[in-house]
Amino acid sequence: MRYLFVAIFGFALGVAAAGAVLYVNPLTERSAPPPNSAARVLQYSLPDHVLEFSVGEDARLFGQDAGDDSLWEETIDRAAVLGLVLNDADGRPAAIASRLMAPSPENDLLTSGVLVSDHWLVTIPSEGTLFVHASSNAWPFLKETLVPVWYFDRPWKGPAEYWPTVGPRSDDSALVVGLTGVLRGSEGSAVERYELAALDPERRFASVKGELHFELAGPQVAAE
Repeated sequence: MRYLFVAIFGFALGVAAAGAVLYVNPLTERSAPPPNSAARVLQYSLPDHVLEFSVGEDARLFGQDAGDDSLWEETIDRAAVLGLVLNDADGRPAAIASRLMAPSPENDLLTSGVLVSDHWLVTIPSEGTLFVHASSNAWPFLKETLVPVWYFDRPWKGPAEYWPTVGPRSDDSALVVGLTGVLRGSEGSAVERYELAALDPERRFASVKGELHFELAGPQVAAE
């Protein structure tokens, strides 16, 4: 359960301060346009594909134990780090990713929702490494799942699909930059989709299937 509520945009900090205005405000529910059919897809499953997980002491929800490997330093104590195996479209392991998430400094609860700065470092063997810089909006998930299920004790109505990416590119997609290998110098865009497939708060069980869709243009500089 902790992977769902923390690693998948569990930073609910400050939501209560926005009150009912945030809860009904349509400006807080924008997202990037869906990817086109040419986009490449890497898939993950929670908790099955988690390699490592660590959460900051001030990013915990509901008094959860941050464990022995918590992020305690002041500069990162509101962040979470997740290591993942990513599969290709055929379900075969294709990449390793590390993911760092923290509350966005650009949060404006009344106009943009609950934003998370989401940084991926994705290594694809024999191809190279990608850096993905995304802004993700946690508010639709919080509004539809976390608030009613945990605070109001309502039954969960799922499965539920979310497209959380809201920037930082002008079309609200994430920025992708190739860093090494044949990917070096290429740039493009990405969007994330995830489906909450199962949720049982009483048993503290959740199942999430996620996808990272990305497209890359040709290298902007020649690879060495």
